[in-house]
Amino acid sequence: MTEEETPIQEKSEILIKVEQYIKQLFKEELSDQLLYHSLSHTTEVVEASVSLGFDTGLSDEDQEILELAAWFHDAGYIKKYNGHEAESVEFAKEFLSKEGYPKEKLEKVNSLILSTVLGHQSENLLEELLHDADMSHMGRKRFFRKGELLRVELENYLDKTYTELEWEEHQYNFLVSNSFITAAARSSYERRRVKNIKKQRKNILKARKVTVRTNTGKDFGRGIDTLYRANYRNHINLSAIADGKANMMISINTIMISVIVTLSGASLSLSKGFAVESLRFTIPILILLVGALVSVVFAVLSARPKVTEKDVDLEKVKTDKISLLYFGNFLGVPKEEFVQYLNNLKKDQKRLYDSMSVDIYHLGIVLKEKYRLLSISYNIFVAGLSLTVVAFIVIFFYTNG
Repeated sequence: MTEEETPIQEKSEILIKVEQYIKQLFKEELSDQLLYHSLSHTTEVVEASVSLGFDTGLSDEDQEILELAAWFHDAGYIKKYNGHEAESVEFAKEFLSKEGYPKEKLEKVNSLILSTVLGHQSENLLEELLHDADMSHMGRKRFFRKGELLRVELENYLDKTYTELEWEEHQYNFLVSNSFITAAARSSYERRRVKNIKKQRKNILKARKVTVRTNTGKDFGRGIDTLYRANYRNHINLSAIADGKANMMISINTIMISVIVTLSGASLSLSKGFAVESLRFTIPILILLVGALVSVVFAVLSARPKVTEKDVDLEKVKTDKISLLYFGNFLGVPKEEFVQYLNNLKKDQKRLYDSMSVDIYHLGIVLKEKYRLLSISYNIFVAGLSLTVVAFIVIFFYTNG
């Protein structure tokens, strides 16, 4: 019998009552977040139980027990998610006892419900049939649609999140690790299960391609690449500007120092009277000389290349707290570790961009230090010139007053 066909069966009075009870119970008390384990799933399991029982040739009594267990097997989800089977048994006991259902049959129903626990080994034909009915979605076209509902349900109740690749692999493992036990189920659902396995393998390949594209940043477009490229270029340009300004200060101040030293030495070699006459300008000259010297020192410190070799904590590298793209860091690790680090970056887009961000941050720190030293150099240069002019004017008017 195919999966779309269900035999016409005259339902017993207890089955009619249970059907009405479960439908009303699910409608009133079942959470809307249970997208997979819903009334629709329960109805499908009951229909599969009817079909498989008919194909197997069950007696009316066994068929009734099988269907009752199918109706109640997921009722426990109303109370709890994990361990719902025990709660399902309580629902069955309460209702069937009130209806005067025979105790021996009730125990069989309860035993069947408990057999749906994941990993339970079926011990008799009824348990095998209920197992196959519960797993019948593996051999249906709607398997993939139902799978997405289960995925959302797991996120809602168990806080389990899956990437596309992880979910596709999870579904594939489920299809491969579970199979139909009874001949009736294999006849009805096995062919479609095999097709679903083949389709799931293709889904895994697609998910892997998507994962690779996502991890390597191919889906981001050129905007992100342009952002980082422009940022790196700006840092390089700012560094070049700082070095140019530092070189200018070095040139100006060294020329001034050379001229002052040369002229001062020449003046001392002249007549004694000229030397004494020139000593009144000693203070302005010394101010200018010291100012030029201190200014050129800070300019040299700003332009001086600085390479730091230090031990790097590889644990911080693995957690992306340190980027080995920064030259001051990768000199402290072995070459093999650095090459492996770059290989890992090629496979993981997030780590790649995080490392580039950390690298830009370190470049910013270097630039900050360059411009700080350069600012000090310029400030001292201006202050030295200003004090020199003021001192010269004061001494000139004082001596000629």
